[in-house]
Amino acid sequence: MVASINHTELFEKSKQFFESGDILNTLENYTKAMERIDRTQIKNKNEYIQFLEDILNHCRENNLPEEEALVLRTLARTYSIFKQHAESMKYHYQSLKIQKKLGKKLETAEGLVFLAEDLEVSGNFDKCIQTFQEASEVYQDLGKLRNVKEIKKELTRLEAFSKEMVEDEYIMHKFNVDKY
Repeated sequence: MVASINHTELFEKSKQFFESGDILNTLENYTKAMERIDRTQIKNKNEYIQFLEDILNHCRENNLPEEEALVLRTLARTYSIFKQHAESMKYHYQSLKIQKKLGKKLETAEGLVFLAEDLEVSGNFDKCIQTFQEASEVYQDLGKLRNVKEIKKELTRLEAFSKEMVEDEYIMHKFNVDKY
């Protein structure tokens, strides 16, 4: 029987990696920790954010732009887990700016998908669809056809939802439902 490592152990392990200067393993373990976290039991959100802010400062002080972009994306994902989507989007945009500047196409496409998900949750469906389409184009250029197919499913779902919303608004307006 294999013992499962819980989020606290993974978070502590990520701290150890950071202390040793291994940013990539730090973020990998942190991400695994966040995947296992019970969102209803989070009491120390600030500890997670502060940890990432410390890593971000380290990356900026040591001129590590690739790692900085990954930390920004991890910050964005963390804010998304904590249901703070405005903050999440802010960090996604910063990460994407660096990824695009560095020419990191795969990381850019992944970041665009994460951003699109936050845009959907925030209700900005037009921008969400546009961002998914941009991600799809990057994946297409990379030959990542499975990712393109997954995004096309998301776009079909979003377009159907958007059409339904427009129809609902039309009916509500036609029958003056919103006036009562």
